[in-house]
Amino acid sequence: MTLRKSLFASAAMAAAVLPLSSVMAQDITLEEIVVTAQRRETSLQETPVAVTALSALQIERQQVTETIDLIRSIPNMQGNNNVTIGLSNSYFLRGIGNTESIATFDVPVGTYVDDIYIARQNGNNIELVDIERIEVLRGPQGTLFGRNTTGGAISIITRKPQDEFEAKGEISYGRFDEMRAKGSVNIPISDKVLTNISGYYMNDDGWMTSLTTGDKYNFQDAWGVRGAVRVLPSDNVSWDVSMDYSTTDHQNLGASVDSSQSGTNRSASSSGPWQGANGRENFTDLVNCKTGDTALAWLANGCTANEVYGYNIYSNIAVDASDNLSVNIITGYRNLDHSFVSPLLDNNPQNSLGLDEFFLANDGSHNQFSQEVKFNFDAMDGRFNLVTGFFYMNETNFTEFTDLIRIPGLPFNIQIADRDMENNTESFAWYGQADFEIIENLTLTAGLRWTDEKKTVDIDFLDAAGAVVFTEDDIPSPDAFSTVRWTPRFALQYAMSDDVMVYASATNGFKSGGWNARSTTANSFRSFDEEKVWSYEAGLRSEFLDNRLRLNLTVYDANYDDIQIATVLPGTATFVTENGGNTNNRGAEIEASALVTDGLTVFANIGFMDAEFKSLSDRALASGFTSGTVPVRSPDYTGQVGFSYVTGLDSLEGDLNVNADFQVTDNFHVNNQNAPEGFNLGYETLNASIGYEAEDGSWGVSLGCKNCLDEKYWTTDFLSTRFLGEPMRWALRLKFAYN
Repeated sequence: MTLRKSLFASAAMAAAVLPLSSVMAQDITLEEIVVTAQRRETSLQETPVAVTALSALQIERQQVTETIDLIRSIPNMQGNNNVTIGLSNSYFLRGIGNTESIATFDVPVGTYVDDIYIARQNGNNIELVDIERIEVLRGPQGTLFGRNTTGGAISIITRKPQDEFEAKGEISYGRFDEMRAKGSVNIPISDKVLTNISGYYMNDDGWMTSLTTGDKYNFQDAWGVRGAVRVLPSDNVSWDVSMDYSTTDHQNLGASVDSSQSGTNRSASSSGPWQGANGRENFTDLVNCKTGDTALAWLANGCTANEVYGYNIYSNIAVDASDNLSVNIITGYRNLDHSFVSPLLDNNPQNSLGLDEFFLANDGSHNQFSQEVKFNFDAMDGRFNLVTGFFYMNETNFTEFTDLIRIPGLPFNIQIADRDMENNTESFAWYGQADFEIIENLTLTAGLRWTDEKKTVDIDFLDAAGAVVFTEDDIPSPDAFSTVRWTPRFALQYAMSDDVMVYASATNGFKSGGWNARSTTANSFRSFDEEKVWSYEAGLRSEFLDNRLRLNLTVYDANYDDIQIATVLPGTATFVTENGGNTNNRGAEIEASALVTDGLTVFANIGFMDAEFKSLSDRALASGFTSGTVPVRSPDYTGQVGFSYVTGLDSLEGDLNVNADFQVTDNFHVNNQNAPEGFNLGYETLNASIGYEAEDGSWGVSLGCKNCLDEKYWTTDFLSTRFLGEPMRWALRLKFAYN
């Protein structure tokens, strides 16, 4: 057994055993967790779904400042900022995810904000401000969160305006001159109209230094504001409406890698992973690129940047039509503009293609409208419940993107591929899920979703002189297609006692097909089919010792057909998205928490996974896959163990809180063809904080660190460039509240 496995096993054993021996005499209980994983409020311990819920307090204590931080707390979850694009997260749940951000490729791990689906990966690294809770649903959600969520769903629930005046905020200073500020103000206009304004600002100098120029990279510069109104015209009607705007500049550049160092986490560059942007002498300082210009203009000026800005409008009208029937009318509009220049190769002589530099430049505009009407009905004294409704989404994407390659000894812009693309999606669905208590304590769940989806694409591919090379009329695949799917779900749950529930379920889901839009020839601009899954799951939800110890176990076995994969052909810079074959993903998840003493909570979130290809498609075999290829980002185990301790300080009239969590990830492949340079040996990180909060909650101060031991690790390897996990960050925070 390796040292990492020994440490992890010891920590997990301690987290599980210490509570049993320590809480016996304590008159304390864990708080009940309420979730909406079934699109209605239920207790976590009575919900037959694999879901992890983080409260606002847990989000604060575990230093979850943006959604990428969630990967520390969720069993069998991995994620990283996408290649060169810091605001785009690539999530993998139970080995299912994707790294492609092009608009013709949908995400299998969906993100939802207040029940509004976020179709694009481009801006899914969300700054968390005024959040009530976050729920992460593992596995396909084919019925109630139906669109494309074959891997899982991240559901963010914001805090709604309150009926009392309240102002709260937080400012912090940290490593790399990081400055953060966030705050919110509740202003009740009357007992019928409640309002809230919240916002944030963040800026730092960047944590990567060019060995050539000394310039700083991977900085963040962002701000956002959100206004919300809650109207209460009567006791049984509420209307929540909000609008937010944000702008972010956040890149994620990598480091050149010596090909002889495949697999290591210690040598991302000759001078250490935190100084790795080798050979960027053709770039100016990143600050000079922040002109609000287009990506193509940045490319012409020889610089690089990544800017995302947009706004969102949300409306939810909730009506309690009777004691047994409620209706929600949920409307959302999202606008996202994204411009970036991605340097995927530099002039490092180690790169595998023999090229000096390879860039992607992208200007995209993404607009999405969604409308949902949801009904919630119960009868027979709560023994029967029905959630049903209709969902409609219309999405329009316009993307202009360019490839630029520099070959040694030739002019800078020797080769350019320039594409203008518009692709549209129109999706309509009906869904329904019924829960019926057949006999006392035995409940049957049956759900079904019908989806009718249409997609179209228009493409103009131009050469360096601006002449048309091909359009959608020249591609061998159809430029429009329709998908109609029925996706059922069945579950059976049995309450063995008030504190112990077991369940078994079978869930079907799918993810839409699309087009291989990064192609440079008409023949390779081909479509790929939908991805389909049947997932079988069994679970135990239990509480012991008078609700002082909570232990939840889940096992699953999922079969994916025509799984969609995004690859780079070996020895080339040719991008291909295709149906790679069929996989089987199976595993187990353990989530435990306990109150050891009044104020001391320990917890463990552990995942085990075994994933394999059952078969490979001809196209996958032609792309360099072999019979022994394993799915990417499927480590044998992931885990988090930690504690939170709060104790009163009478002399200071407040509370001291101490928090720490240790995360471990086993080795995994990041390259679809399992190339040696894409084998990651795994990593561990430690996060900790200590803080004080006044008894009346009026102010507090804390000092925290992420990756406290400065573990040097990388998250993905792409075209001889290694993209690194963030180094140790510390921050001193001051928060205040007034009401």
